Amino acid sequence: MPRIITLVLLGFGYSCAAMAGEPPANAFWNTQKTAAITAVPASSGTRLTAYLKQRDGHFLEVDVSAVEGGNFGKSGTDRRDADRFETLPIAWLPRDDGLFQVEIRTRAWKAGKRFTVTEPLLLRPDGVVLWR
Repeated sequence: MPRIITLVLLGFGYSCAAMAGEPPANAFWNTQKTAAITAVPASSGTRLTAYLKQRDGHFLEVDVSAVEGGNFGKSGTDRRDADRFETLPIAWLPRDDGLFQVEIRTRAWKAGKRFTVTEPLLLRPDGVVLWR
């Protein structure tokens, strides 16, 4: 029985990651060209996708859209109440431990006021999000 639970948990942990070809041309790259991220806005939220280069040269595609919800939580503003909002990657942060870190900024406008929050998103090369 514990073996089945372990397999189910492992399957769930990697359900948001898939092998991909090359990241789109408009992706925001790190300086080593080993990771990229895209942000596709939509009225219901921004689709943030990280692309992490694997040893075989392929890229692992990881949905990291949840960082936007975390940013809204930090700002104290609800996405549904915002007049408009934008979430973008703004900087790849240098690391020397094999992990990837990108800073994600969310701006929301509500009743003429702007709320801005940034969050460092930390990823392992296998696509596991360590910090949102």
